[in-house]
Amino acid sequence: MVSRIPISVVIPTMNRPDALKKTIESLLLKTIIPSQIIIVDQSDKIENQLENKKIISHQLVLTEIKYIFQKIPSLTKARNTGFNYCKNEIIICSDDDVDVNVNTIKNIHELMSNINIAMIVGIDKNKKESHNNLGYIFGTKSFINRKKGHVTLSMLGRYPKEVHGNVDTQWAMGYFFVIRKSLTKKWNLKWDEKLVGYAYAEDLDFSYSYFKRAKSEGLRCILSETVKVHHLVSKEWRITPYKNTIMYVINREYLSYKHYKTPLARFATRWTNFGNLLYRILKNNSPKDLIIAQYYCDKYRKEIRKGNISYKLYSKRFEN
Repeated sequence: MVSRIPISVVIPTMNRPDALKKTIESLLLKTIIPSQIIIVDQSDKIENQLENKKIISHQLVLTEIKYIFQKIPSLTKARNTGFNYCKNEIIICSDDDVDVNVNTIKNIHELMSNINIAMIVGIDKNKKESHNNLGYIFGTKSFINRKKGHVTLSMLGRYPKEVHGNVDTQWAMGYFFVIRKSLTKKWNLKWDEKLVGYAYAEDLDFSYSYFKRAKSEGLRCILSETVKVHHLVSKEWRITPYKNTIMYVINREYLSYKHYKTPLARFATRWTNFGNLLYRILKNNSPKDLIIAQYYCDKYRKEIRKGNISYKLYSKRFEN
């Protein structure tokens, strides 16, 4: 017998019908399922839109599923739009390419019954953390905060190597995390729609902002070993490596000004980028892309500080 519990799931998707189908099935082919799923479709191909609608129609008998089409692709806008339709206090923000463990929904409901928990971050059961200590030197992770989820001064999020029980975290990776609707309204928090692409920074920005507000009110944000998913990292549609590099550098510069006000933070982003450049040179992994990205970052630094992160301004190649 299927039991529906008061949880809303917001899933933005774009040109990934096969991945979306697997994600929805992983949520609904269980004995305990969420009472509402919201799909925000940004697919630019009609056949993908039609396939997504077909997938949803086959699952409507199990739970309420809301389909929304959004013409302009933007993960942040999609999440904001999806939030407007959430009926439940507990909201799961999910990617469209995850396989949810059998007890994860039940465990989320039980954990969130504790009013002192503001956010739960899901763990990718196949995620392998890097054991390279060079990250401490180049600022991609913090030695002091290594035993919890943390955001570095260079605007990178890192999780601890191991999670036993519930471990504090300052941020959430966007593939799967849980928040409270009432708190986002109370704090007037939304995803920053200046961050328009799918490049990691948008969820770090939102979740780190959420964490800071939660901490100020004595609430916990946690990684929990009982909330597990398998992030499938679909290959159906992805941005090009060049675009990803541009966004990796520009977005972190923007967030550095937004979250950290000191010049030390700007040095930290550049020092981390330098370490990344050395790694790319050693691996022969498009180091020129990173040099170009840093060039445009420095050239338009004042514009980025103002919040102008129109990527096409920085490089015509971004349009290709």
